[in-house]
Amino acid sequence: MRHVPLLTLALALGFAAAPAAAANGEEPKEERADYREGYRRGYDDGFASGYRKGIEEARRAAPPAAAPAPPPPPRPSGPITVSTAYYGTSSKSCDATRWLARRVNGRRSATVAVSNEMCGDPARGDRKQLEVTYVCGTIAKTASAFEHRDLYLDCTN
Repeated sequence: MRHVPLLTLALALGFAAAPAAAANGEEPKEERADYREGYRRGYDDGFASGYRKGIEEARRAAPPAAAPAPPPPPRPSGPITVSTAYYGTSSKSCDATRWLARRVNGRRSATVAVSNEMCGDPARGDRKQLEVTYVCGTIAKTASAFEHRDLYLDCTN
């Protein structure tokens, strides 16, 4: 009598059984409609269960509805104080700080026409802009406007 290792015998029987099942007219279990339906139902149930758990975790982690609102940002206070004012282009500009400060410092709001009157024409033929940094009480602000437009500085809101 010849001895065949057990693993070899098991593999041979397994490979022989698959074609035999197909030869008997049985579909492999992965192709049967009831198997696919059961698999899909299990998948859907698992998804729904995970979804419900996620929603419940989000509800537990959410802050209570009666949480107080954060305080509003501080309101600007105090009059306008011009820090810097430059008029011109990115490559050619002049310092318009003193000219602008004389006209708007100490006021709550001001409107100024942007023109070459501030400090001459630093970039003849180019489109110029006035860029201003100013302070309202303890809050720093910026504003800018192009030539032939109005610049509005505001410390009221």
